[in-house]
Amino acid sequence: MTKFAWVIDQTSCIGCHACTTACKAENDVPLGVNRTWVKYVERGTFPDTHRDIAVLRCNHCDDAPCVEVCPTTAMFKRPDGIVDFDTDRCIGCKACIQACPYDAIYIDPEKHVAEKCNFCSHRVDEGLLPACVVVCPTESLIFGDIEDPASRAFQIIASKPTTVRRPEQGTRPQAFYVGASPAALDPLAPVHEDRYMWADRRTGGAKDFTAGFGPGVRVESPTRAAAAGTRSSVRGTMLPVLSGGAAPLGSVRGPGVRTPSPIAEGPSLTAASMAETVAGPGRAISAATRPGTRVAYDVFHPRPWGWKVALYLWTKGVGAGAFGLVFVAAALGLAPVDQVTRLAAAFISLVGVGLTALLLVADLKRPERFLMILYRPQRRSWLTIGAFILIGYSGLLALWWLGTLVGVDEFALTLLGVPTLGLAAMTALYTMFLLRQCEARDLWQRPVTGAVLMAQATILGAAALLLIVAAVGGPPALVAVGAGALLVGGAINLAALVVGEAVARHPTANGRAAAHLLVRGPFAGSFWGGGVFLGGALPVAAVGLWLALGTVGVAAVPLLVVAGLAAAAGLLWYELGFIAAGQAVPIS
Repeated sequence: MTKFAWVIDQTSCIGCHACTTACKAENDVPLGVNRTWVKYVERGTFPDTHRDIAVLRCNHCDDAPCVEVCPTTAMFKRPDGIVDFDTDRCIGCKACIQACPYDAIYIDPEKHVAEKCNFCSHRVDEGLLPACVVVCPTESLIFGDIEDPASRAFQIIASKPTTVRRPEQGTRPQAFYVGASPAALDPLAPVHEDRYMWADRRTGGAKDFTAGFGPGVRVESPTRAAAAGTRSSVRGTMLPVLSGGAAPLGSVRGPGVRTPSPIAEGPSLTAASMAETVAGPGRAISAATRPGTRVAYDVFHPRPWGWKVALYLWTKGVGAGAFGLVFVAAALGLAPVDQVTRLAAAFISLVGVGLTALLLVADLKRPERFLMILYRPQRRSWLTIGAFILIGYSGLLALWWLGTLVGVDEFALTLLGVPTLGLAAMTALYTMFLLRQCEARDLWQRPVTGAVLMAQATILGAAALLLIVAAVGGPPALVAVGAGALLVGGAINLAALVVGEAVARHPTANGRAAAHLLVRGPFAGSFWGGGVFLGGALPVAAVGLWLALGTVGVAAVPLLVVAGLAAAAGLLWYELGFIAAGQAVPIS
């Protein structure tokens, strides 16, 4: 069976950008975006300096996360191994960008759809080589069938040590590098400064990922030592070696055979020791042999998701929590719930779900195509699954609201409410699985995400219930339900954030760098002020004060309402920081 792949020989590459230019011309790639590009990394101090070059592009992974997350099958894998795309199916959700660990996908600024390198599949299908291969003056780009022993690509991979980018992601990339500098392949190895050699660095309004670490603190990674030129005994090839003697990063022999990147041990990040955090205690990689490793030239990669996605996480919690809390209180007999309270809670949930859907559609680059999720679904994508969950939940919720309005008996409402409650819980939780499909963002892979989402839905539901009680009145038992939900949700959220982000160690360097930005860097205000204090400590303290004062009943509502509203605002602030921090660490 045919299986196409790249071999990129960085020992002969001169960084001329002919591949980039040919790619743009052949595929009509607009200015500002690239299917293939050349990255320059400079190391050392004058006059002892060196420039490392890396040609970067789609890796055509065996296990392509962009294909799995795409809700409309716009990204697909061909039988010959090429990961291709169909612009007529793309809705511009940008999930594929978040899933790609190699920063290889972009949104075309003219067509507003996702595109990337596809091996010039229109040429390959005609028996021609990709355009970049044809123009490479040093024949550093080798394209071929790695299942065919007669192909040059197969022969190189079989005879020489090769390296793949970010092997720890488990995507089995099919772009094999010969003689590539780890400082150029590892996005955390060099410093990302404000200027490139020919221009100011574009940030899109975002802070540099190194900002907030403190003066002179730079992000180090296990590959930084390779910048010093540590020589491996394997065929005399330059390979990264940790001070503790760990295995080379991503070294491979043979097609599809990979050596996992060493994931070093280490505590949570501190501004005082970024290098030790990424490499591990006692194994910090020193760049002192050749100091000054920095990115001299790269291309701009904007953050795909912004405030709309953060707000969507919040409105989704409102939609799930308002109905869920009132129904549980009524079904379990925790408090008498009158018709007005039920109608108000269901209405708030309907508004929350409706706003969620509007935000999802508004964030698409091709919103007019959003119905393709329904009639051309990719059933493994949690964007697709989530869309059907939202539709099912809003439909049952509307029926429950209508049944309450016309006075359907309690038993029938309970029977209808049970599956509605199940879909409410799934509405709150499905984003956990969607974020896990965004494999490029290690911060979003944390195990506490589910607990945080459920805690947030509980807090937002409590805030909605207390607002309803404040507006229309209610029995003391209903106030107690709202207070209890604030207490439980706040406590869970507080514990999950502190333990899951501030204390627990992320297993990857990317995750630790992003967690540092969130907990101690430029997004620390949203984490500590929004998530921990307003969304955790404050509701717990407010309920404690309410209990201590003995202000049971409606008299306690103003205190609890303020706490609930403050917690809701804090959770939105936290989500803004969480979404931004996850995208702030470079991945190419």
